[in-house]
Amino acid sequence: MTIPLISVTIVNHLGADIAAEPGAVWADIVDMFVEARQWRTEGYAIEPVDDPAAVLGGYHMQIEQDGVAADQRIVHITERDETARRLSLFVEFLSVPSVLVYATYHAQAAPCGARYMIDCHTQMGIERPMNRSRAAVATAIDGLSNHFETHLNGYLGRVKARLETLSSQPSPE
Repeated sequence: MTIPLISVTIVNHLGADIAAEPGAVWADIVDMFVEARQWRTEGYAIEPVDDPAAVLGGYHMQIEQDGVAADQRIVHITERDETARRLSLFVEFLSVPSVLVYATYHAQAAPCGARYMIDCHTQMGIERPMNRSRAAVATAIDGLSNHFETHLNGYLGRVKARLETLSSQPSPE
């Protein structure tokens, strides 16, 4: 028996102030997501996407476990604005067919140095609660939103620590 899914969109907006130059934060965003450094370091195989719709580029990423694809995604770069230091991606999760993610990463000047902001919209199917109440669906969405926020805040914390460590090191002369 197939469990019916309800299509929902979960929105997370987060930010972190980083004691680093906005240009350094922007370079990190490009390196992590355009060049796919984050995924390569985690063991993903990265292949360019051959898709006319990927006008700004993109890639297919896959990681295997025990010879089986454990996670597969197609990433399309949908916006890259060097002046505004803003990058937007569309991610299709092939291994979880009901999940699509639209994410925008910003690096803006801030009094502390830079503000790294993430706007993330996750579209997915969730199991229809047996009682079908709006409250039950809202509770499920709230739990997922909190889970995604925790994950994204953890990511921002790691980026903040890495970039602040790099910016505090003396430059080679």
